[in-house]
Amino acid sequence: MEIKLKPIGYVVKKNVVEILPEFEQALKDVEKHELLWILYHFHEADEALLVHPHGDKTKICGAFATRSPRRPNRIGMTAVRLLKVEGRRLIVQGLDAIEGSPVIDIKPFAEVFDLPFGSVLCKEDIRKRIIHDRLIEDYIDLDIQLQPNGFDCTLRKIARVKGVAKIDFHSKELPEVEELDFNKDGWIFLPKGFYRAYLNEIVNLPRNLMAFGRPRSTLVRAGANILTAVWDAGYKGRSEVGLVVYNENGIWLKKNARIMQLVFVKLSGEAEPYAGSYQHENI
Repeated sequence: MEIKLKPIGYVVKKNVVEILPEFEQALKDVEKHELLWILYHFHEADEALLVHPHGDKTKICGAFATRSPRRPNRIGMTAVRLLKVEGRRLIVQGLDAIEGSPVIDIKPFAEVFDLPFGSVLCKEDIRKRIIHDRLIEDYIDLDIQLQPNGFDCTLRKIARVKGVAKIDFHSKELPEVEELDFNKDGWIFLPKGFYRAYLNEIVNLPRNLMAFGRPRSTLVRAGANILTAVWDAGYKGRSEVGLVVYNENGIWLKKNARIMQLVFVKLSGEAEPYAGSYQHENI
């Protein structure tokens, strides 16, 4: 069966797609979507079944196992951010297509469908975000702190809560705290009770990413726990968490100990950035 495709537009210059006049009606409401899939034709590429991935001449694999432009039908696709619509032109960000590429179709990016296997960031995705987007700063050892499903945060300092808090629907008055000292070897002994723990790491969350904090299993096995809220999208700061020692015999902790794992969750869209009183805390 023969299949005929026709261009609905062209890449007229970097990150600019112009739709042909006869397809202009199909642009109605496209501006409501922040992310789009652009499907286009690798019009200057050759067709091939076997390719060298990333141009590495020492390796060869099937085209269906790569994103190479040299493939049967030569169809490419890129998820882009829509910046604005100017008549029949879409101004986008992140389009990996050369000028003159025929555009075959445009679809909204829908994370519910386009991420069918979940949206929790894995180790390598977290690493890329740290290196390229500064998702986390002031870590101690990236390779050790990266975990299969999260990132280990470390202990900067400890404080004992003093006084009484007052919290109502609109406002809060937090109790004073007394910072506790590590000994000359960097250790601190914590008797049974509640403490406020301060982390070393600065977290920089984009507007489409949030995080949960969970205690490391070693801490739980030692008779202690970490209490946290959520890290909202758009938050930036050096966080504080609650540390509860249940063990009747107390616990010893050393400065920079790994006490909590952050798990990052990608949202189905961009949220309004966090604007609470803890924004930019401790930095």
